Amino acid sequence: MITVQIQDDESGSRGASALVIILCVISVALRFYTRTFTRAGLKADDWLILVAVVGTLLTAALLIWGNTIYPGSIWISEDTDSDYDYKPDAIFVLKLNFVASSLYFTVSGATKLGILSMYYRIFAASTSFRYLIFIAGGLVIGWWVGCTIANLTDCIPIKANWIKSAELQHCFNFNIFWMASGVCEIFLDVLILTLPIAAVVRMRLSLRQKVLVSGIFLLGGFVIITGIVRVAFGYQPGSRYPSYTNAGLWSEVHAGMAIICASLPIFKPLVNRISGSRLITKISSIQLLWRSGESLRSNPDRVTLKPRPCESSEGNENYDRMKISPLTTIGGTPMHESGSSKR
Repeated sequence: MITVQIQDDESGSRGASALVIILCVISVALRFYTRTFTRAGLKADDWLILVAVVGTLLTAALLIWGNTIYPGSIWISEDTDSDYDYKPDAIFVLKLNFVASSLYFTVSGATKLGILSMYYRIFAASTSFRYLIFIAGGLVIGWWVGCTIANLTDCIPIKANWIKSAELQHCFNFNIFWMASGVCEIFLDVLILTLPIAAVVRMRLSLRQKVLVSGIFLLGGFVIITGIVRVAFGYQPGSRYPSYTNAGLWSEVHAGMAIICASLPIFKPLVNRISGSRLITKISSIQLLWRSGESLRSNPDRVTLKPRPCESSEGNENYDRMKISPLTTIGGTPMHESGSSKR
């Protein structure tokens, strides 16, 4: 019964992770397309985001590979029984999980540095803002390197991560490390999110434009929310390991949301291009005609027939015939032409 529940949880986690990864790939593809058709060229922030999405795909591939070899293997990572005789497949899955967990910090660190690099490209005119970016970048690099080293040296020697022998195990509490690194990451996310607001306020823009631009950057608040959920759901009080089912799911969601939000400010030229395309114009015209037709059908008494003379020409026997056309309405109010009709 427990095995069935674990497999159901893993199936739901894989489905949610797959959706987030697909959205990540689409957002990065659109980012590169936008940078190409605007002829702005690819910058450092674009390449850093590409590193992040490649790392996300690699992490997902490792986890899928492990689940294919040993279905329902999530319990292995949380097992602390040093006397349990692990099969070779189980040991190989533990190795894959170890590599995947180490890659997370590369994915998250590259995303954060990509966002800071974008800030530098947009707001580089401000000297004080550049210093803030350098400070934030230093903190991100320190977090990235420190957490990666800590993850790799969780157990000494490293093979104790997949060979759970009592003689080999000299490991720190990974559950506490999970919570501490997650809290530090939330702090970095808040810092990065609030950095551009002061710069936007000082820009020579209308109030509406300032609110709009700030709102685009503040969409990154979703990343902070997923970061908090990731720490809260992954931490297991009294345990040496976090809940890997929740930790794996929310790590994918958190990293994916960061990649998506990092690309949102780049999409404005793409949105302008789509909204001005011929297809959108035709669709808008069809919708307008359809609504006008619906309005006329629902209010037939508002259709007014107005005589309009044909063009006169000498010897034309139809000169005295009248053309009949309905008056258009806007908002249900008939539109009357000024002046009287003439024959």
